[in-house]
Amino acid sequence: MGSVRLRGAGGADLTPRSQKARGALALLGTAPDLRLSRARLQDLLWSERGRQRGSDSLRQMLRELRAALGAEKGILLTGVGWVGLDAERLRIDLTPVYDAGGAPIEFAADIDVPDPEFETWLRDMRLRLTPDCDGPSFLQRPLPPPPLPEPWCAGEPAPGDYVVALQPVESNDARAHVIGEMILNEAAARACEMIPAVLADRHSAGAPQAGIQIGAICYAAGTDCSLMVVMRDLATGARGWTRRFTIRAADETATMRHAVAQIAVALLDRARRTAPPAQGLTFPVWDVFSYSRDRLESADRILAAMPRERQSGVALALRSYLRNTLISERLTEDPARCSDEAEAFARQARDLAPANPSVLAVASLSASWRRDAVGALELAQAACRNDPDNELACHALSQALTDVGRDLEALEATERGARGALAELGPASWLMRRAVVQLRLGRLGDAENSAAAAFAFAPDNRPSLRFLAALRYHRGDVAGAADALRHLRRIEPDFSLELMAEPDYPVAPLRMARLMGITRSGL
Repeated sequence: MGSVRLRGAGGADLTPRSQKARGALALLGTAPDLRLSRARLQDLLWSERGRQRGSDSLRQMLRELRAALGAEKGILLTGVGWVGLDAERLRIDLTPVYDAGGAPIEFAADIDVPDPEFETWLRDMRLRLTPDCDGPSFLQRPLPPPPLPEPWCAGEPAPGDYVVALQPVESNDARAHVIGEMILNEAAARACEMIPAVLADRHSAGAPQAGIQIGAICYAAGTDCSLMVVMRDLATGARGWTRRFTIRAADETATMRHAVAQIAVALLDRARRTAPPAQGLTFPVWDVFSYSRDRLESADRILAAMPRERQSGVALALRSYLRNTLISERLTEDPARCSDEAEAFARQARDLAPANPSVLAVASLSASWRRDAVGALELAQAACRNDPDNELACHALSQALTDVGRDLEALEATERGARGALAELGPASWLMRRAVVQLRLGRLGDAENSAAAAFAFAPDNRPSLRFLAALRYHRGDVAGAADALRHLRRIEPDFSLELMAEPDYPVAPLRMARLMGITRSGL
């Protein structure tokens, strides 16, 4: 943001002098996978020249760029028909910058390439990247109240539907009543999206229906509120779950979010225990956020077998999400096919639910996995605008912010998302996101602690063991590193230190942090 600059690891300014070379850096640095075809690069920078003259100009510009890079010229990659940057050796920083008056400075503000194609591209990129208000980062701006997610089915429950029936909240105080209603309605709506279930304000006692009835008492206790929640089986009336929460006035937002997350998780757990399996109910969300091939594939089979009328954008987004886990963790024999399927499901999900924050979040994560940093950031910000408290949206925003070098904001997004229901269900994924950000910030001890917690929650979590092995070895704990490698070899049979050292092995954060000494340890 602001002026385009390229700096070496030691801080040396490697920025080329010519406008076209700096324009090429801006193009490549914001392109998916950090690469463009030579034809596309030529069209954007020399659209008004003939093919041969444009090709000659491109070659000259690349020579100039290599000369400016000096000893770092290896970050400029070329192949048959394409030019790119080495994503393993380069960090893109799109942190917003502001002038003395607090107004945002636009992207590539110092570049003026007099070519109509480039000018069109630059105008579009500035619209996408320039903050839409003065002041600090996206997450620090006041956000609108979050809309409740829509339950998968509207209207009266039909025979065979799973129902979450809300009873009116009982209260001794108007403010406490509002707080209770807000918490119950948000928790129920979030859970219904994942069960899936029909959210009903009332339920006829004479209609036999699978589901949960949820009621609450919320009463004022000084400036605080005490919320008692009771869940009963809809068919039998048997009590299934009871919990009391204290909503503290001094920390109202955080304590309300905690209550929402806990109630949503309890609803999902009750549905998992009580929904008739033959009806194809309950998303296998616990398995979707696992790192086990068997559990991921089982979750996919369950989602695929859901009746057509119960298919939703969220279900398709989850099928996309778990495929990307299969790819990144080397759990599939056909990564190309798996990637195509993940993209197809993400597109179908957006067609069905274009504004759903979970769907947008998965689309953002898919863009991030494709190294489309700008697209990922745009989608994640849209997801958070639609629902700032959606934990998957915060997770995607953290990933996207990491991709563009905004690591402090990424940590803020991670901490916000870690307080949600999905983070309660699959904490390892959120803990490893935190570990990556902490690593980027140079907080190696914190990153190791986060990785250790992820492994404690999920013994099949491979990324946590890779982090633990590398970080322990780096600080001299050889025995601890060897123990992490022992666990890793047990759950990843083909693992070897030689394999870990290969460029395609999924340890990019460790590689970028120069923590690959473990691969030469001989352990």
